[in-house]
Amino acid sequence: MNGKLSYSNEDDKCYGATGMAIGLMVFNGEDMLDSMNLDANPGAIMDMRDMFYFNGNPGLSAKSAWQRIKANYGLTVAMLISNVMCRSMVLDRSSVSAEMRQRIYEVVAEEGRESCGLDDDEISRIFNQEYTVLFRVFNHTGVHGIVHDFADTFKRRRIMSRLEILEALRALSTL
Repeated sequence: MNGKLSYSNEDDKCYGATGMAIGLMVFNGEDMLDSMNLDANPGAIMDMRDMFYFNGNPGLSAKSAWQRIKANYGLTVAMLISNVMCRSMVLDRSSVSAEMRQRIYEVVAEEGRESCGLDDDEISRIFNQEYTVLFRVFNHTGVHGIVHDFADTFKRRRIMSRLEILEALRALSTL
């Protein structure tokens, strides 16, 4: 990785999107994903369902609304971490640098404060917990083959529906 969160080329973009899809699956957020489009702008590769952008509903209790917003924040954290880990650990075969980890944390912390009003302790807990889980996932050699196959398929197809994504990543459940 080039030390930035931006993509350096199309392969980097494919692996970043692959990582995000895996991150969603690991944290049971695949129902929030509608499709993936490689030709979309970097911030729009993952087409999420409307409920992912939930920002309140008068028909829900405050507690239920808060839980939904916090859960969606957790999925956002997972997608960002898994994007970077997949690109670094699988595509580039290198570890995520301390500087990059800190950079990810800063983005996550700002989002947590703004969208959820979380304090630093809660942000750190969510970040560290998800980082640890995703590190184990992307450090698993069995995952690497699945990642390479998925990224190749995504690069060829350019657009994948939710069902195509789930089918292509089904092998993750056997690891």
